[in-house]
Amino acid sequence: MALAPNLTEIVFALGAGDRLVGVSEHSDYPEAARAIPRVGGLEVSAEKVVSLRPDLVLATKEGNTRGPVTALAAAGLPVLLVPGGSLDEVLEGIRLVAARLGRTEEGQRIVADLGRRRQSARQTAARGERPRAILLIWPDPPQAAGGGTFLHDVLTEAGASNALEDRRGWPLVSSEFLAATPVDVIVVPDDAATRAVYERAFRDGPLSRGAAAKARVIRIDEASLTRPGPRVFEALESLARQLREQMGVGNRESGIGNR
Repeated sequence: MALAPNLTEIVFALGAGDRLVGVSEHSDYPEAARAIPRVGGLEVSAEKVVSLRPDLVLATKEGNTRGPVTALAAAGLPVLLVPGGSLDEVLEGIRLVAARLGRTEEGQRIVADLGRRRQSARQTAARGERPRAILLIWPDPPQAAGGGTFLHDVLTEAGASNALEDRRGWPLVSSEFLAATPVDVIVVPDDAATRAVYERAFRDGPLSRGAAAKARVIRIDEASLTRPGPRVFEALESLARQLREQMGVGNRESGIGNR
């Protein structure tokens, strides 16, 4: 049982997707995950979980509501809390799940591969300048990735300096802050379901004035970027590449952005 989409993706990456008896509401990758019974979102239905009789429940330390998870443990179900607060913890979470599923070797292989890709992205980042950036996880009201989060790691390891590094977690920021804070790049998750909300924010909302309106915009696939699982390293690679392209000499001289 996987209570978050990133956990579903980890199980499938380990080759154990056929063992899942239930998944969280937004578990949509890979395609086979869509056919598995749903047990709710972050506020899962403990009753539904129990009825599916899982041998192991995977939950996130950061995202899943404590009440239902505590109720599942009290009902006698084994619960594994999987960390994901940093890129290091994402890799550790894959190792933990692999060990509990008897897939230790596969987990080691995946972690080694992701580690190599991470190092390659870091090397790409080291060859360019470090723009000052904000990574927004929602545009209105604006909410961003602060320090001590896996997305802070993505932003900084891709080659940017996080303008909100001194604010831990996922802070809400005002339109006044976004208008007045010097920033070169705004990174946003891209998804067909939320694209119009971001466009409105840039057109006449909290991102339409001052520094935010002048910043270059980089869009990264939302599911890859915002889920602390294997695909977040794809987001890291994409962001490192786009930052290098955006901040290249040609773009600086021509003023080309991608808004």
